[in-house]
Amino acid sequence: MQAGTGRASRVGDVPFEEQIRHRVYSRAIRFAPCPAYRMTSLSKLGLAACIGAAAFAGSLFAATADAPWPSRPVRIIVAQAPGGPPDLIGRYVAEKLSRNLGVPVIVDNRPGASGIIGIDQAAHATPDGHTLVIATLSTHALVPHVAASVPYDPLRDFVPVSNLFRSIKAVWISAALPAQTLPEFVTYAAARPGQLNFGSGGVGSSNHVDAELFKSAARIDLAHVPYNGPSAAIAAVASGDVQMMIVSITTGLPLAQAGRVRPLVVFSADRSPLLPGVPTAGEAGLKDLDLTAWIGLMAPAGTPGDVVNRINAEVDAVLRSADTIAWARRNGLEIATGSPASFAATVADDHARWGTAIRRMRLPPQ
Repeated sequence: MQAGTGRASRVGDVPFEEQIRHRVYSRAIRFAPCPAYRMTSLSKLGLAACIGAAAFAGSLFAATADAPWPSRPVRIIVAQAPGGPPDLIGRYVAEKLSRNLGVPVIVDNRPGASGIIGIDQAAHATPDGHTLVIATLSTHALVPHVAASVPYDPLRDFVPVSNLFRSIKAVWISAALPAQTLPEFVTYAAARPGQLNFGSGGVGSSNHVDAELFKSAARIDLAHVPYNGPSAAIAAVASGDVQMMIVSITTGLPLAQAGRVRPLVVFSADRSPLLPGVPTAGEAGLKDLDLTAWIGLMAPAGTPGDVVNRINAEVDAVLRSADTIAWARRNGLEIATGSPASFAATVADDHARWGTAIRRMRLPPQ
């Protein structure tokens, strides 16, 4: 009512009450078709029918939004090329989840730019639990401190779901080199400062930062040659294009078995059953060099907490199975597990710890 007039307020020739009914009808018609109408002749019965249709459609929409997870196929983005530990782990987890959940779980490889491309795509996915991503120490604790530009925030743009595995790494050299042990390689490289190269899966990758730390500890000078993923880099070591790389046992073992690369030391507390003749870093005099790396599962920020907890429970069941324990042992991996909160703490701690280490190394942005 207009103040002091006793009449219905109007905009043009349409009474205020008709405006309200028109707004309600306009919202209703978005959800369900209603017969054509004229504003002045819309009956109360017709309005009620439209509102009822809209309410029914709205209830269907709400039911879809609140549907139990999963309500359709799940995608797991892997930001690395096929063949490396993230891809291997992503495919293993996808297969087990698909079998347990009864829906397809698809691995989507999106490699490039040290994992930046795939991780950024995951950050912008719909946060409903149907797009997940394999996150690594490299993508969330190293690359953000080394790359000149990273479009995602590793802590704010993701919800940690589950820490999956820890990857055990080794120093691998070309079998064409004369060195048979770590001390022999260090002596060989020290006599050729800047003449030998090391490969990595990309700028800021764990392979890159690991080798920089190894260079500092061993006091040798090696040049960095980045590749598009660790599989391409270890192949370059095998061909002799580069002379050394630090990468997981999973990645290097097939080429070692073929006699094309040679492992010198493993970064673990105990010798690996896959490389029983290779000493640990502690045995080789590098006990303070801890290069263990985690590989986990994350979701885009905003994914509902109950969905995150459900995925964590499903993944935890996979990780604790006898099949997974045997599979991890065969592939040189350690099972991690844990709650979303504990994984989030690990990510935050490593982001800070490695950021400090990288600043001390004074690596220029690349």
